[in-house]
Amino acid sequence: MTVEEVKHLLRIYYDIPQMIAEEFATIRNCRQEESKIELPAVNMTGMPSGKGMTSDRTANQALSSQWQYYENEVKECGKRIAQLQEQQNWLGTALNRMDPIDRQILQLAFMGDKHHRRKAYRRPPWKEVADVVGYSESQTRERARNAVTKLKLLSNQNVLAGMA
Repeated sequence: MTVEEVKHLLRIYYDIPQMIAEEFATIRNCRQEESKIELPAVNMTGMPSGKGMTSDRTANQALSSQWQYYENEVKECGKRIAQLQEQQNWLGTALNRMDPIDRQILQLAFMGDKHHRRKAYRRPPWKEVADVVGYSESQTRERARNAVTKLKLLSNQNVLAGMA
């Protein structure tokens, strides 16, 4: 993981449960739409069907490709859910192992308030973060940079796979 990917994960950490819920909603919707697909009966007589009848092989293939689309979408949603859960578990564990001040700095600078999430989270100025934690602005920035680097190194050591 790069530093920017770690920062992005910090920004979305509290939104991950909602993101997972949206993926499950997509799966439910795909299953509902998939159940509406009805493959027509095969015309075994060899005789042409009447107007509007779709019992030929081409129609069956066309409808089955719709079914395949929904199956592929469900698989992709499942992969995204697994990835989000893995990232959430890894970051939660990694944050719990960090120094409380560093964790607080990361929360203030990147994560925001988990109870009052907004669509567009505005990162506070470093001065505000520094005032809360009781360090100078430069010390706060340095601690944040070091903490993000530690998270990056942890992710590169395949800790992510072992924590899922």
